[in-house]
Amino acid sequence: MASRTLVVTRRVLLWEGNIHCVLALQGNAVGADAHIFCLLQELSKRFTAIRKTKGDGNCFYRALGYSYLESLLGKSREILKFKERVLQTPNDLLAAGFEEHKFRNFFNAMEMHVHVDGAPWRGGADGGGVQFYSVVELVEKDGSVSSLLKVFNDQSSSDQIVQFLRLLTSAFIRNRADFFRHFIDEEMDIKDFCTHEVEPMAMECDHIQITALSQALNIALQVEYVDEMDTALNHHVFPEAAIPSVYLLYKTSHYNILYAADKH
Repeated sequence: MASRTLVVTRRVLLWEGNIHCVLALQGNAVGADAHIFCLLQELSKRFTAIRKTKGDGNCFYRALGYSYLESLLGKSREILKFKERVLQTPNDLLAAGFEEHKFRNFFNAMEMHVHVDGAPWRGGADGGGVQFYSVVELVEKDGSVSSLLKVFNDQSSSDQIVQFLRLLTSAFIRNRADFFRHFIDEEMDIKDFCTHEVEPMAMECDHIQITALSQALNIALQVEYVDEMDTALNHHVFPEAAIPSVYLLYKTSHYNILYAADKH
C-alpha cells in the first residue's frame, strides 16, 4: 500500500502559507537531513497531517491546548467533563499558594476581541482579555475548527491561554512537590523551579511540565520524537499506558501538532 502524504496545515498562531507535503520542507536532503527525511517518511505511515505552531518557547502549551480542544469538537459528553475539570482549577491554584488576582481574569466574565463569523465573539459581558472557560464553551456551542483557529491565532487571546496553562502546570507541580522534587536539580527548590522554568512566557518545557499539565487536565497525549541522533522513531505517552487523544511532534526543540491516520 502506498504511503500517505504527511501534509502541513495552517499554523496555530501567526500561521503562514497553504497546505504542503511536509517531506518537501526538507529540500534536497543530504547527510543528517537525509536521515531526518527517512524518519519523516516513516512517520507519514501513521499520521496524515501536521499543524505547525509558532516557535516562541510556548509551542508545547499552545499545541496541547489547541489540539485537545479541537479533539473535543462534536463530543458533548467529553466537553462537559472537561468543563467540570476547568471549573475545579481555581481550587488547585489557591492550594498552590497563588493569590486570586493572579488568575481571576481567566474565570471572570470578559470579552475576547476575536471576530467569529464577522462579529466579535464575547466570552462574557465585561471588558478584558480571554476567559479560558469561555473558549471551552465556544468549542461546545460553535463546534467549528475555523472559530477555534481564530481564537488561537489572535496574539492576545492565544497568549493568555498559554499563561493560564503555565499557571496550572506550576500549581500541579507545587501541590505535588514531594514527587516532583526528585526530577529537578538539587540546588533548586520546587518554588524556584516553577517561578523561573514554568510560569514565565517563552520558557521551553521538559518532561516535568508535560507530565504535570497532562495530569492536571486529564489529557492523554503522545509525543513523537524525531532526532538526527536516533536510528528509529521514538515516542512517549503521558501518562504511560493511556490512550492518547492528542499527538505532538517534537523536532529540533519544537512542538507541532500531529493528526493520526485513524482519527483524521
